This record gives sequence, C-alpha cells and structure tokens, in this order.
Amino acid sequence: MAAKSSKAEPAHAAVPAGIAGAGLAMSVGSLAAQAWMDFGAEAARFAWDRLQQEIKTQQAMLSCTTLDEVRTIHADFVTTAQGQYAAEARKLLEMMQQAATSGLTIASTARRYDDVPL
Repeated sequence: MAAKSSKAEPAHAAVPAGIAGAGLAMSVGSLAAQAWMDFGAEAARFAWDRLQQEIKTQQAMLSCTTLDEVRTIHADFVTTAQGQYAAEARKLLEMMQQAATSGLTIASTARRYDDVPL
C-alpha cells in the first residue's frame, strides 16, 4: 500500500481536466437555468394572482341580484385581465431578452475556434 502524501492538493487538481475546461459552458448553463427558474417563478406568480382575482370576481358575481350587475362585473373583469395579460407578456419578453443578452456577454469571452494555429 502506498503512503499518502501529507501535502494538500490544490482545489483545481481534484477536478478532472474536461470538467475544469468546461467552466464557461457550465457558467452559461447555470445562467440559463437561473433564467428558466426566474421565468417559471414569474409565470407561477402571475397564474396565482389571476386565480385569486377570478375567485374574487366569481364571489362578486354570486352576490349580484340582477343580470346588469353580472354584466358590469364581467366586463370589468375581462378588461382588467386583458391589460394584465398584456403587461405580463411584456414582462416575460423582457426577462427572455435580458437572459439572452447576458448569455451573449458571457459568450463573447469564450474561446474561438480560429485562435488555435494549425
């Protein structure tokens, strides 16, 4: 059995060369994963808010005594929902755009294939 060295190995020595060389790809991948999680969290938050507003609208409709009141509540609900869906679409588009541009800034520091002499 070989004797163990008392010297501590540097942290990078424990990482296989293929994985250490993939640092840029891993950082881009983690950036994409974070953007995807943020996107999903925002979509879930919006869906939850919309569900809460739908419940409130249904409760208001159930307390109506005339069809005119129901029509008014429903019209307000639809108008509000359209505005909120449009605003949410803009917000999600901005999130996607921000994720794409931040990925480009990382990619600009990546090694190019034409920088290696043949």
